[in-house]
Amino acid sequence: MQYSSIVHHLQEYRKKRNILQTEMAEHLNITQSEYSKLELGKTKLSYDVLSRLHKHGCDIDMLITGENAEEILPSLEKVYIESDNVRFVSWLKLCEWALEQWLTVDEKEAGIGNRLLKIFVSADSDMTPLERLRKAYGVSQQQMADIVGVNIKKYRQLEKGKIQLDAELMANIYEATKCKPSFFMDENSYYLSVISEECRYGKNREEQLNTLLSMQEKFEEK
Repeated sequence: MQYSSIVHHLQEYRKKRNILQTEMAEHLNITQSEYSKLELGKTKLSYDVLSRLHKHGCDIDMLITGENAEEILPSLEKVYIESDNVRFVSWLKLCEWALEQWLTVDEKEAGIGNRLLKIFVSADSDMTPLERLRKAYGVSQQQMADIVGVNIKKYRQLEKGKIQLDAELMANIYEATKCKPSFFMDENSYYLSVISEECRYGKNREEQLNTLLSMQEKFEEK
């Protein structure tokens, strides 16, 4: 994946919003000169800049990969907005159980999103997203460093969360693993998008999931 495509998507995003570089710079809390360098590809889109773009409604998956982010089902969006962390995880476990019933073994093994969700609901919640991805992909730190495109020392810093991924590194990860950049921007929302996507692939899945969520809600009220 060429970084120039990310630059093109950034330019297109600004033009579709019909705003000047100076306005984009204000949104991102940088100077117009700094923003101009981003559109020229002279400066890489950092995690901080991506986070600000995300906050202002930019589809980070589209920006980096050229593919739209999966729209989250209304019932799952409600779970995301109204739940605290403990309740959110319990609801995700219910959703993950539903996916276990729907998907074949091959589908579970093929889908990186499904594997990430399974690890999230069953493993140490203190894992960083990059560590969780490495576990889901089943590779060593050195192999993951090669995928990301950095040396092992920098990779270990990334995995520990001491430094953050930029747009180019997220693109490298997506190209190798198909893990969308939105995973690194908002992990909880990413899991809901995975579930939403699987619901759309099968007949009556959304209805079944809504029934399960409704039952869970009534149980918690008692």
